[in-house]
Formats: sequence, C-alpha cells, structure tokens
Amino acid sequence: MFSIGYAQEIFTPPTGVGLAGYFNERPNEGMYDDLYAKALVIDSNGRKFGFIAFDIISITQPLFDELEKRVVSKFGKEFHDSLILSATHTHTAPKFPSSAKGMAEADERLLYAFELTVSSAMRALERAMMNLQPGELEVGSVYNNPYGFVRRYWMKNGTLVTNPGWCNPEVDKPECDYDRSIHILKVIQGGRIAALLCNIANHGDTVGGNLVSADWYGRFAQEVQHQLKASIPVLVVDDASGNINHFDIHQKIKQTSYAEATRIGRGYAAIVLDALDKLEPVTETEISVSNSTVVIPHRKISAEELAEAKHTLATVPDIKKEGDFESQDLANKVPAALRYFAQRVIDCHEKSTPSHSCRLTSIKIGKQVAFVTLPGEPFNGIAAAIREKSPCKHTFVIELSQSVSGYVPMPECFPRGGYEVQAGVNTVAPNAASEIINASVDNLL
Repeated sequence: MFSIGYAQEIFTPPTGVGLAGYFNERPNEGMYDDLYAKALVIDSNGRKFGFIAFDIISITQPLFDELEKRVVSKFGKEFHDSLILSATHTHTAPKFPSSAKGMAEADERLLYAFELTVSSAMRALERAMMNLQPGELEVGSVYNNPYGFVRRYWMKNGTLVTNPGWCNPEVDKPECDYDRSIHILKVIQGGRIAALLCNIANHGDTVGGNLVSADWYGRFAQEVQHQLKASIPVLVVDDASGNINHFDIHQKIKQTSYAEATRIGRGYAAIVLDALDKLEPVTETEISVSNSTVVIPHRKISAEELAEAKHTLATVPDIKKEGDFESQDLANKVPAALRYFAQRVIDCHEKSTPSHSCRLTSIKIGKQVAFVTLPGEPFNGIAAAIREKSPCKHTFVIELSQSVSGYVPMPECFPRGGYEVQAGVNTVAPNAASEIINASVDNLL
C-alpha cells in the first residue's frame, strides 16, 4: 500500500499582469476562473516522489530555479530530484520572464504574481506532505480524444500549412495521425476517489482574450468535481501536443471562447469519468527515479534562408495587424506575420547559441507505470516513440515539464514548413527530437 498526499492552492494574478501565449501584448483585465498549483505526493516504502501541476503556459527557468531552492531547503535534494514540475499550457495565465535578466526588469505586479505562484506551489506541496495517508493507486487508459486534432495539413498543391482555416477547400489531409490515448492515475483513500492525475494531448489555447482562465483544464477539473460531488485535486499533465490543438477545421463554428473551453473540458470529464471503474490496481511498489541532461542543438540558418528573410523585409509592406496575432496569420500571409517571421530568421542567425541543456526526469513504479518528462512543446510522435520502447505497461509522457524549450518537431517536418518549424532565437535543430527520444528511453531502461 502507498501513502498519498495532495493539496491545491490558488495563484490568480492581479489585473495588469501580461498574459502569455500570443505575439502581441495582452494585459490581464480580469478573470473567468482561478489558476491553481496542484500537488500530489506518493510514498512507497519510504521513497517519495511527486508532481506539481501549474495552470501556466510553461515552466520558465527562473520558476524552476526558485522552486528548486525552496524545495531542496525544505524537503532535501533527493525529493526535489523526484519531483516533476509541469505546466498545463493555458494561454490566459501570467507571462513570466524566461531569464534572470527578465526577472530583474519585471515590474512590481509581475514580481508579485511570480512570488504568489511560487509560494502557492510550496504551500500545496507542504500540505500534501502533511496529508500523507495510506491509499491505493489505479491506472489505465482509454483511446478516445475527440477534441484534439493534428493542426498541420497537407494542401492539394503539395504544401503544408498549420491551421489553414475552417472549411478550407484546398485542404487535402492532416500531416499524420496521433495517439488519442488518455492516461489516468486514480488515488483511492477511505474507499473514495481522492485525487486524479490525467495525461491528455491537446493545446491550451481555447479561451483567448485578456481575461485570466485555466482554459479547458480548469473546466475539466470543475466538471469532474461536480460529477463526483467532491472538490478533489484533478491534475492535468499535458501529453506531447506540439502539433495538436482543438481546432476542428471541418466545423465552421466559433472555437475560441470560454464557452468552447467549457464544452471541451466537460467532454474530457465525461470520458475520464466513464473510465474510472475500468482501471487496474497498481500492485508494484518499487520506485526508481532517473534524471539526466539532454543537450538540444539549435537551428542554423542557410545563406538562402537569410537572403529570403531580408528580401521579405525589403518588399512586404509594414502594415500593423489589429487584435491578437496568431499562428494562422502566417498561413494567411498577413503582412505583419510575414515580416515578424522574417525578422525571426535574421535573429536566429545573429543571436542563437549553439545549443541549450534540458533536464529529463523519469519515475517508474516497477514495470507497471512510468512518468517521463519532456521539455517545451514536442510533437506527439516523440511521445509515441518513447512509449514504444518503454519497459512499463503504462507510460505517462508529460510535456512542458522541468525545462524550457520551444516546439520540438519530428525531423521530417522541417523541410515541409508550417508555423512550428519557423526559425527564431534558439529554436531547435532537426535532430533535436531524436536526441530527446534517445535520452528519454535511456532514462527508462
């Protein structure tokens, strides 16, 4: 039997704090719902490991570093090395600086939001530790994700486009398929469901606008709580979703709204709730933890790419775009988008470093369950490759975890084009996915 503790804390930021996820600035003007830091700690025969899931867009280096300092001070290095930090990827949460320099330049409200996030996570973790009680775990998966779609499409003219637009007659087919499995870990204490950890592949950009929201992740948790009639912690850890989002291009309906986040959240809740009585007991108890560092190579710009970018800046008119600046503007050849990405090519050539390092963590419960972290926004094929070689029956792959990175496409995607492979400062090279897959599998074996 395991000992399990859990807790959750609110860290909703004040108005005026910039929101993350779009290219234009979006100051917070209020809120739809609260943001949470949710902690789950599991002890098996004295060996503890745990999770903190944040309703934010990513785990920045300053956030990881500050939590490392506090967790090590409070609970020791061994536990910190057995702790997985992850972000849900909501695009309506604070935009935290990605570097120490950015933190030094942050205004008072953003610094307040940052400290609130860190201290809330620590309070949740401390309470989870104090709440450790005997419990049971059940695990399983269901192959049913009707709300996620591959967002990269082959067009009839042979080109590839990200988010080509609703009911576009020039669309031929999606670039690939993806793993629609939803993985579930259930905590049982006192004969009742006490907490859930759910691994789902989808993007967290359903709400839009300038109001804070946990997006569909928050609506999912609320609906599960409503149906179970208990305010239990419901943690969502994103499966690899760099090429997945919620846009069904065959449905000409409004798909960016709070109502859409609610619809998707409730839909996922129904799927998970229906699977809860079909999970299997976790009977193995041996815990093993592996941490490693993977060096992710950065992209190099060719002379031809550089010349094309300079030509774009010289010939495309500088017309500002009103409203939110989004990825589909590139597909639609909006002048502001063409100029923006051309400048990114030049910046990539002039400002990129050769590589950056990322922390990878794997935690195994015998050969029954594994938890594997990935940096940034990896394409779903990376998760599929890791699961194929995993020695464990159930493998949770958790993106946006432990370290910062951008999109990590599959190698074959780079020459095809699309938004995710556009160059920028320190964007990854085509062999980055292979490096991450190999290092992740090594961690598991």
